[in-house]
Amino acid sequence: MITVRPKHVLEQDDGFSEAITFYMPSPIAAGTLTTIEQIVLLKLMRPSNPDFVFEFGTFKGLTTRLLLANLPPRDLPSLEPRVYTLDLESLQDVEFQATDVLLAREAQEYPFKYLDHPNRMAVKQLLQDCLTLDENRYAQKFDFIFIDGNHALRYVTSDTEKSLKMIKPGSGYIVWHDYGNPQFPELTQYLDGLSATLDIHHVGDTMLAYCKV
Repeated sequence: MITVRPKHVLEQDDGFSEAITFYMPSPIAAGTLTTIEQIVLLKLMRPSNPDFVFEFGTFKGLTTRLLLANLPPRDLPSLEPRVYTLDLESLQDVEFQATDVLLAREAQEYPFKYLDHPNRMAVKQLLQDCLTLDENRYAQKFDFIFIDGNHALRYVTSDTEKSLKMIKPGSGYIVWHDYGNPQFPELTQYLDGLSATLDIHHVGDTMLAYCKV
């Protein structure tokens, strides 16, 4: 796994305006991205110039809103969603690791934050176990995929393998969260192993890892 400094990501010229839409971090940080992670995530999304984005793990919808608010404008049919985000409808029979079950319970009682955004109709909310997602329906559809759902190994593996089928080859980016998180050592080991065949980079001072496909 190659580690790069955040500035190496942030200093890349992507041809976009310097302006972004940003939201102050939640005072309750568990399960959410740090400020620098949010900014790096947006910077990683820009080179893909996405028509369509997929997110594994809606949680409270904070990152969903951030991605939605910073999508480049497109002349697409008004009812066509551009951000697809997946989260659990039920916790029954789902395997969790560390504190994920507590966060999953909390999220089920929390209204998705992206619903506050004026372009909320551009979000397609999928409510199902990620293991049941039919990735063939979305083959090579997405330009940018963010994986931050269930962190147990079988789920991370499934999300990754499905993402590699759903991502648009040539200019697509896949980003994982919680690389290096001591709560999820199997996730880190899995991505370390995967980096032998995929050009994955870890962004230092964050728990983000990414690759261009």
